[in-house]
Amino acid sequence: MALTINFMPAYAQAPAALAALKADVDAAVRKAAAEGARVVLPADEPELCDAFEAAGVAVARADASFGYVYGNDTAVARLFAGEKPIPSAVTGSASDTLVGGEAWLRGEGAPKLVYVNGATEPVELPAQVSVAELAKAAGVEDAKAVYLGFPQGDMVAASGEGDVLLASDVVRVFGADCCMADELLRICREYRHETCGHCVFGHEGSYQMATILEDVCHKRGKSGDLELLQGLAPMMEGQSLCEVGRVLAKTVRQTCALFGDEISAHYARKVCPAGACDAYKTFHILVSRCTGCGDCLDACEDGAIMGKANFVHVIDQRKCTQCGRCLDACGEDAVVKAGAKKPKTPPRPIPVRRKK
Repeated sequence: MALTINFMPAYAQAPAALAALKADVDAAVRKAAAEGARVVLPADEPELCDAFEAAGVAVARADASFGYVYGNDTAVARLFAGEKPIPSAVTGSASDTLVGGEAWLRGEGAPKLVYVNGATEPVELPAQVSVAELAKAAGVEDAKAVYLGFPQGDMVAASGEGDVLLASDVVRVFGADCCMADELLRICREYRHETCGHCVFGHEGSYQMATILEDVCHKRGKSGDLELLQGLAPMMEGQSLCEVGRVLAKTVRQTCALFGDEISAHYARKVCPAGACDAYKTFHILVSRCTGCGDCLDACEDGAIMGKANFVHVIDQRKCTQCGRCLDACGEDAVVKAGAKKPKTPPRPIPVRRKK
């Protein structure tokens, strides 16, 4: 039974195992040679690959354009056999032992290197950490949720009091201004890039989830969309061939349980509660700033602005297509784009209250 060490980042922007390896390459090479291990490394790191091969360590030079699959032992077994790394079952099904590079170098239970909210450098956190500590590391004071990326895939409420075990290189902390439907769509798109296409539930299921959420975020959502997601998730979780589809399903299930009302508000109340989705943002003309100059009226090609000289102009929301030309045309900063909170404006033009 072979020991295989995986140094491939699940996320290209969060190479925790590679960071740990590069801290002392010589020591890692000696350790791999002594243990008779073989390693999986990015093909675009030729110096690292050469260093291990020079010590007699077998190296699989892997395509770094994707990353989730290299955490699956059946896929890695195929990679060393000269085949495409396509999983045939969940991790733990192969005869060989696959270990993550960071855990192998630093030891199980050691502090974890994580990339928080898109940071270019990792922070070191305890392997078991509170949600509050994660929010603090991200610098988010109004946190409402914490996402632990693949292969963990947990979405937890920021109000949670218990500790979480860090098993992902990526942590995202979402504040009050983050739309959870939009963030879940982003996660689904990441999984869409990673699915191999050989599993109906994993590949097609992730497509259906992304499609539903895209409709929700772009004002095309329908009654029952939340229930569709909630119904699809357990089927994917139980039937996907490998953990890629299963972990996504878990994330969707947890997010819907925590933020179902926020997701359904997009189509039930036609509003993005966080004010983040562009499709739900509206343009308004502020009474306190409008001079009645007519520049926005001339710029609007949809006839959505009512007004005349020396009268405060008003945008007809039924006709507005959110093109933004009025915003660009106004030299008085009277046109504003609003999210969930809308400014008070008159229903029809009124005389200007300020001098030009």
